[in-house]
This record gives sequence, structure tokens and C-alpha cells, in this order.
Amino acid sequence: MANENINCKDINPNEPDFRSPKSILASILGLFKLPTSIQTPFPSPLILASKGTRQGLSPSKIASRIIQRQSEAGAPTGPLPSGKVSPSEIMERIRVEEITKAIVSEMAIDVAIQPGTVLQATGTAAGVPVVSVGTIVGIASGSALAR
Repeated sequence: MANENINCKDINPNEPDFRSPKSILASILGLFKLPTSIQTPFPSPLILASKGTRQGLSPSKIASRIIQRQSEAGAPTGPLPSGKVSPSEIMERIRVEEITKAIVSEMAIDVAIQPGTVLQATGTAAGVPVVSVGTIVGIASGSALAR
């Protein structure tokens, strides 16, 4: 039989087995599942403490890591026999640069703060320090930049 020649390594457990009705039904129902885990937001002090520790996205570093890992897939890496840089490596760098540029220049990050969130603010008015404490009454929103 042709099915006996299937290697177990070739079967992806995440793909439906079209020979099994249960597998097909489970795959269809999986399309309608909501995430069961809710991501916990980062605490503000942790965000402030990490400020400056990350340099942001570097297209050169990302492309270099991808090119280094190409050997895992059996792809040739390194310079061509003529000593020139491989066109596939050049294309990988261009691809990563364009993706990074799109993320940094076109990505929109919107923030919504739910009502009832505690608000603390400090500032000055006419040289006198002003401290304010309260709660957000309506939904507050903001935006940020990706870097």
C-alpha cells in the first residue's frame, strides 16, 4: 500500500489528517477557538526599568542571524566561489530591512486604559509642586512609536 511508505517525520501534528473525519472536524472547530490564556500586562515599573536596555530593531543583526541559521535548512552560506556575496544573502538583508522599515515607520500602536484605573500625576504650577491622585472616569487612549 502507498500509505505504508509515509515516514512519521513527514507528518506535521498541527495539520489535519484528511483521512480522519475526527481530525478534519477538530481542525475546523479549532478555527473558532478563542485564546484560553490572557496575557498579563507588563508592570509599569518594569517598563521604566528596562528603558534604554534595548536598542530597538536592527535589520543588520536580524539578517545576520537568519543567514547564519540557513545552514540548518541545508542552504549554502558564505561567499560564492568567485568571492562575491551570495545574491540570496543580499536579498535576505533587503527583505529584513524592508520589514523593519515597515514596522518602525508604518506600525500603529494604540493603547486603551480602562475606566477605574488609578491615576497619579505630579507637576508644577507657578513653581509650586502639585500632586494629583484619582481614577480615570472614561476610557483613556494613547499611542506609541515602535522602534
